[in-house]
Amino acid sequence: MQKVKSYMEKSRRDLVKWAVKKAEEYLESAHSNIQAGRSFPAAEEIFRAVEVSLEAFLYHFGVRKIEYPGTVKKFTGRLALQFLIRDNLVHLGRLSRNDYDKYLALASELHLASYQPNKTFLIKELKEDARFAEELLAKVKSITSV
Repeated sequence: MQKVKSYMEKSRRDLVKWAVKKAEEYLESAHSNIQAGRSFPAAEEIFRAVEVSLEAFLYHFGVRKIEYPGTVKKFTGRLALQFLIRDNLVHLGRLSRNDYDKYLALASELHLASYQPNKTFLIKELKEDARFAEELLAKVKSITSV
């Protein structure tokens, strides 16, 4: 029993480390895109950094897969992630409602932009969003000790 528990803890730590590393890579790419004036790719990378930081948080608190039970079949992907964040982080006080709202706003803005061929993101706003992503990642790192 102890071996199984130890393996599960190691596996969870590995998932957290992987997610934190991915978030750092996305942020680095976002900053490169901002410097090059590529606003849409920068926005996408910033959102991915936020998303995967929140995944790291979920893994740290015991979520093993990004899936959510539904009445007919399980939800997967970004919708499941939103539900898991709401239920496991926000409702339990592990993530502030403001941070969750900012995450949803980024998701909505990026989603809507995909339907607007001429949509651009302002560099000033992208820099603010990147700062939010960096602060969130720092919070995740401090809590998960990664």
